[in-house]
Amino acid sequence: MNSTLTALPGVRVGHATDVEALTGCTAVLFDKPLPAGFMAYGGGAGGYNTEGLKGGRTDYGLNAMFIAGGSSTGLMAGASIMECMREDGVGFRSGPGGSVVNPSVSGAAIYDLGMSIAPFDPALGREAYRAATTDPVTSGNVGAGTGASVGKFLWLEGGATMGAMKGGVGSARVDLGGGIIVTAMSVVNAVGNIVLPTGEILAGNRAEGGGFSRYDQVTDIVTRSLQNTTITIVGINVDLGGREHYEKLAHLATHGQVRAISPVHTSADGDSLFVFSTCDLRSPLNANGQYFKEGSTDIHLQVDLLGHAAARAVQESVYDACRAAESVAFADAYEGIVPAVSQQPS
Repeated sequence: MNSTLTALPGVRVGHATDVEALTGCTAVLFDKPLPAGFMAYGGGAGGYNTEGLKGGRTDYGLNAMFIAGGSSTGLMAGASIMECMREDGVGFRSGPGGSVVNPSVSGAAIYDLGMSIAPFDPALGREAYRAATTDPVTSGNVGAGTGASVGKFLWLEGGATMGAMKGGVGSARVDLGGGIIVTAMSVVNAVGNIVLPTGEILAGNRAEGGGFSRYDQVTDIVTRSLQNTTITIVGINVDLGGREHYEKLAHLATHGQVRAISPVHTSADGDSLFVFSTCDLRSPLNANGQYFKEGSTDIHLQVDLLGHAAARAVQESVYDACRAAESVAFADAYEGIVPAVSQQPS
């Protein structure tokens, strides 16, 4: 079973991966404009065309989303994606004979390992766009997850080296029955540790003596505060109507980040979450849903149920990103390596 965003009809995803520069871009494309919402809780949040996705704004559809490395310069990938869409005639048309094409694209970027190697190349946006397919989305060291890492609140050797482990791109899916699909794709680049439901640390800030450091047990914090951010895109197939319902679902879905990452949504993170819907289903609840109606609608119950499922999918996508990641050599890292989960910290 396809457990990624491309399980939804009309959705394509492409990665552009620069393994030498430890950066990349991931593009999510829609065959038709789709409704979307956005929430950001990290103190260092920044995005591309996100203001219009907030509740209370006019409902218009997006043609694409993207996540890129490169921090603020990674947002230039959005322009490259828009150039491709204009070449392909994708977007709102105006002007003589519809000759003016205006795509609607939104996205965000992480501060990845590549920021210590080379300037971000906006052409990665074009490459990700052209690589987009309906195949299941690859996880790990690909696309925007190429230079992602986790566990960076305590640098080691007196602040000289980073004790991080490898993050990346991860996906997960939750099915609610009746054809309802909830999917999530996360690019995990957190300052915090990745924590399993048991409390065990899956990946995180390595300690010099072996094992992991925990944020709440550290009194001396030595970090480079900008090198973090977890960004998630949630896709559903239920039509929720107005923008405020998608924003509420995005809010609930961020609980998955909260469950999987510790600490999360800090001043040193740009944690954000997008949600979109293919709108294939309307009012999909069973007969008992009528008892939860407020007036003539059960939309709030739909949002709650989908939001809870989305939080589960987001949590699992964070774990998948770390489990699928591979170790990389990095000069500023402790012992010269950012190890993956498969390589236990020394």
